Amino acid sequence: MEVEPSSEAKDLVDSYVALEDESNECCVVVDDNAKEVEDHANLDLSRHLVGGIFEPESGMEFTSEEDARNYYNAYAKQTGFSIRVNSYYRSKKDNLIISREFCCSKEGFRRGKRARSTDSEDDTKKRRARPITREGCKALMTVRRRDNGKWFVAKLEKNHNHELVTPAMRHFLRSHKQEYDLNNSSSSSSGLLGLSTAPLNILTEDCNSFHNSVNHIGRGRLSTYGIDARALLGFFKVMQTNDPAFYYAIQVDEDDRLSSVFWVETRSRIAYNRFSDVVAFDTTYQVNQYKMPFAPFTGVNHHKQSVLFGCALLADETESTFIWLFTSWLEAMSGQQPGLIITDYDFSITRAVQRVFPLTKHRYCKWHIMSKMPKEMGQVYSALPKTFQVEFDKYVNKSETPEEFESAWHLLLDKYNLRGNEWLQSLYIDRKLWVSTYLRDTFFAGMHATKKSSSVNSLFDGHVNGRTTLEDFAEQYEKALDDCCEKEGRGEFETFYTKPVLKTPLPMEKQAAEIYTRNLFSLFQDEIIESLVLAVKRSEDKGGTGTYEVARFDEEDKVYFVASDICEQTGSCSCKMFEFEGILCRHVIAVFKATNIFMLPEHYVLKRWTKNAKDEEAVLSVETQGNSQMGKNSYYDVLYQEASKCAEEGMGSDHSFKVALNALREARMKIVGAKKNAMNASKLETRASTS
Repeated sequence: MEVEPSSEAKDLVDSYVALEDESNECCVVVDDNAKEVEDHANLDLSRHLVGGIFEPESGMEFTSEEDARNYYNAYAKQTGFSIRVNSYYRSKKDNLIISREFCCSKEGFRRGKRARSTDSEDDTKKRRARPITREGCKALMTVRRRDNGKWFVAKLEKNHNHELVTPAMRHFLRSHKQEYDLNNSSSSSSGLLGLSTAPLNILTEDCNSFHNSVNHIGRGRLSTYGIDARALLGFFKVMQTNDPAFYYAIQVDEDDRLSSVFWVETRSRIAYNRFSDVVAFDTTYQVNQYKMPFAPFTGVNHHKQSVLFGCALLADETESTFIWLFTSWLEAMSGQQPGLIITDYDFSITRAVQRVFPLTKHRYCKWHIMSKMPKEMGQVYSALPKTFQVEFDKYVNKSETPEEFESAWHLLLDKYNLRGNEWLQSLYIDRKLWVSTYLRDTFFAGMHATKKSSSVNSLFDGHVNGRTTLEDFAEQYEKALDDCCEKEGRGEFETFYTKPVLKTPLPMEKQAAEIYTRNLFSLFQDEIIESLVLAVKRSEDKGGTGTYEVARFDEEDKVYFVASDICEQTGSCSCKMFEFEGILCRHVIAVFKATNIFMLPEHYVLKRWTKNAKDEEAVLSVETQGNSQMGKNSYYDVLYQEASKCAEEGMGSDHSFKVALNALREARMKIVGAKKNAMNASKLETRASTS
């Protein structure tokens, strides 16, 4: 029989709920040499969380800050109070967080929320009528990070100066209510933290705190775009049913209302682990009649096909939103920054990239710059003759040297009287980030082109447009991914189960057919064939390096220069194709043939273009991440990848199916046995330490 809580109990819960928006998290910098307490026995959370929570003790150890917070929140729920993050400390050396204090939400003194200038008279009265939200409670738990990456309880106060909430009412407490509500709306066991049991990770613009946005979730900024937030979460629930490690993040505004969303599948994270050298981020897609920005992260695989690394629906295109998105995406990718990121020409994106990806090269999408020129130049562009666009494209794409481009640029501005155009001036200042002649030393993996269909993002072309509703979007999103997987499967089949036709007797061509994927071999084969019509002339020697002039027999005035060291089997061409595309150019191949180098040297074979690009190198990077949450996410990705390989190989015939099925079942039994042995060993260690 249900018992109605008393009004006093309801007021008590209300006083807790009113606290969470008062979080006064601060940042204090301390020295890394701060004194640490002695090592204590490690706390096995998985063991203690079954059947109840052990009381916290000084010296308890956790594998991560998140584990410590989850433990203290679970302890608070069992005891009858709510928690919040009170302060954290950063290291002076690397600016990483090294200490975090969790306190009772009744810590400090404050009455209700401050009135806002936009509040009505009724709102102000309601705020004044709220009970005292803080009572100066001293209960807290402070954890600090050791040099080995683990966290320990450095300071602890268990006593409260207020009444604790009864078990029947505890799910109304703010730090537990979010868990209660979302567990009732979603049955998935995995949330935004990858493999974490936390049901929802809501990242605000100010901090990475947990908030309860269920009551507001349908009234956020996304609702102004006609987006039903609950339907969106329903879409995520379906995705998690099919993919237990499906990762998504939600941004809320200052009123805890849904603002932007980001999500990524396991297969996308696996693909990123292999092909993170080049990433394109595109905000030119727009969804539904409200033109809501849809922003996918994409790359190219070893077949030179588009692959998805994550998606976002954005409430706006401000710097703070991009910072939130890039931070969420980086967390989903286990902190691995891309080698190069290609983005729209946008200053908000540029500043966000500089802040979140300090180790990443940043370049602009040339197609995006060309496409927005009419809008940015306005009436000035409309008044220009058509010859302007033709000349502009020629100088941007065909200039052989920086000097040639700069000279042509100034002549173009003078010819059409555009010296005073501010947008063109900004393009010239940033010319080294988008003009072809400046980019040839940067590896783009073929993602830099003048047409969108062949450049940063063809994955969603034909699937997502301004008429796509949210209901249609979920279906079109799945279709785009299915098309992507089907194309990759077709590429794998052609690579491993068909033989290419060789067109020359050169050993280098046969070697390339054995190591490259089919699409890449076709490109390399074209370079070999073109090398047959090139004339090679040795021009000078400098030490062990010779310089060669290379040109077609019918184009002797168009000469490329190759610097080659015969002993080291190296060659560097002025066309920079290898640096830009990762494929050796026809000019170097011609020089190699002329100097009796008939096999492709190892250092000119990029593994990302080979048949073995999907091999087990990812395991090495996973092992270096240790037992962190990022490491566990990567464990899942690698195991998922290996299980998928078994499924692909096992479906070939009845016999291979039976072999694969038996092997997987046997492997599962061994894993279960290993887990039991590990648990038994842990129990023995606990008993010994207790004795």
